[in-house]
Amino acid sequence: MNKLFKMRVLLYFGLFFLLISCGETVTKKEYQSPDKKWGELFLEVQNQRIFNDSKVFADAVPKFKVDSILLSFEKAKSVKGFDLKRFIYENFNLPNYTVSEEKSSLAFEKYIETTLLALMREPKDDGGSLIPTRKSYFAGGGKFEELNYFRSYLTLLALQTLNQDTLALNQAINSAQFIQDFGHVPAGNRTYCMSRSNPPVFALMINKLAEKDPKQLEIFGTQLMREYQYWMSSESKEEVLKQKQAQGRGEKAYQKVVFLPNNNLLNRYLDNENTSMVEKPFNGKTTKDFYKNLRASHESEWVEGKRWSSDSDVNRAIDILPVDLNALLYFMEVTLSEVYKAKGKEDYAKSFGKLAQKRKAIFNQYFWNDKQGFYYDFDFVNQKQRELSTLAAVFPLLVGLADQKQADRVAEKLEREFLKNGGLLNELNGSGIGAAEFQFFAIESLKKNEKLDLAKKIKERWVNTNWEYFAKFGKIEESYNVAQPLILQKNSHQQRIDGSLSVLLVLLKK
Repeated sequence: MNKLFKMRVLLYFGLFFLLISCGETVTKKEYQSPDKKWGELFLEVQNQRIFNDSKVFADAVPKFKVDSILLSFEKAKSVKGFDLKRFIYENFNLPNYTVSEEKSSLAFEKYIETTLLALMREPKDDGGSLIPTRKSYFAGGGKFEELNYFRSYLTLLALQTLNQDTLALNQAINSAQFIQDFGHVPAGNRTYCMSRSNPPVFALMINKLAEKDPKQLEIFGTQLMREYQYWMSSESKEEVLKQKQAQGRGEKAYQKVVFLPNNNLLNRYLDNENTSMVEKPFNGKTTKDFYKNLRASHESEWVEGKRWSSDSDVNRAIDILPVDLNALLYFMEVTLSEVYKAKGKEDYAKSFGKLAQKRKAIFNQYFWNDKQGFYYDFDFVNQKQRELSTLAAVFPLLVGLADQKQADRVAEKLEREFLKNGGLLNELNGSGIGAAEFQFFAIESLKKNEKLDLAKKIKERWVNTNWEYFAKFGKIEESYNVAQPLILQKNSHQQRIDGSLSVLLVLLKK
């Protein structure tokens, strides 16, 4: 423990003061999520279910100063006949989530490109929950006017295929600026997203940029280091000491870091807020850590299915070591080693190389199941592997953690059990759902491991599913029931489509 602790302290002190600005700070404004900003007013709106979707009030823009609205509410709430809904309409501009029902007249590929570019937004501080970005960003469509960190990587790839290199670079700059200002990339540029991030894809973003311009690794390297500190819960000397103390007391975890035997560390998803900011309880299952688990699953971007559920269907995301997160953190460590090698800082490069090798050395122990020939999440509370097979298993192949034999067996299981007529299942839970982002990561992982025929088969089925759906409805969705005939598909209108559009653009252009 002492050796690892000293390495962390060295990295903290040696690198904290090397921060390189990627431009003027977006803002020094103090941002508050709506529940904190509006206090009792927010609680009343949520408790009375004034709107069918709790996101409506979270995204509302006040017409007057906050103090003025709160004072008016305080005076009016005790008056007989007070109409809370009317009060909200009088004091706020509410977002319009109307989705056009018109079928597009464009050809399929032109529709994909045109619709994605139409989602581009310029930085804006609307006085509500929206946080201005440094550069232009891409919204999700419909009720999602904010960007999404996880999908920003896919958007970057799509923009590169359109030869929109400046717009592609902007997506990395936005992430870097958030890290510069707040220490991490929030899940989205909303105040209520600030307490959580997403699967960390910044290392993937800058590696992709570096394929054309190797200097991008050095340019964004310091921000990547800060993101690493965020995920390793070591953003300050005090936090490093608290982590050591928690480990010394025999606690199972500290923030996003989980303590394992032999002084090993792996990571979990965790949102430090524990409120019902946006999400509502379902099925009445509001256990002690209900919201903490729910928000952790939102950080993972895996919010459908049973990946995080126990036998009683209770969400237990904070008790689980995720395959994909730890694979992405391995890639971050490898990338940081390359960053500091390029900068001529050999000591730091070697330190990150050792951290990557340390994670790689225990990866199979916790995540690989030789009997099943597949990677599984690990329940560190009950000290056992999870049994549900999910597409998170492709990430070790994507980042170079799998050997050829493991890659062969994962590919075999994908083709045998996951692949349906419409594409790949997200997980083997019987629901039949397959999402765009995970189709893409599976295809890329298979291509990196020379499984070209299977990658091609998945690509063709996914593109065909979208093409047929578009022909019928004049639009596309983020996910489909890939095991169900198209005629039975449900038209949701509630999904983000930036990820799906980006994935299709990359697949079609390649």
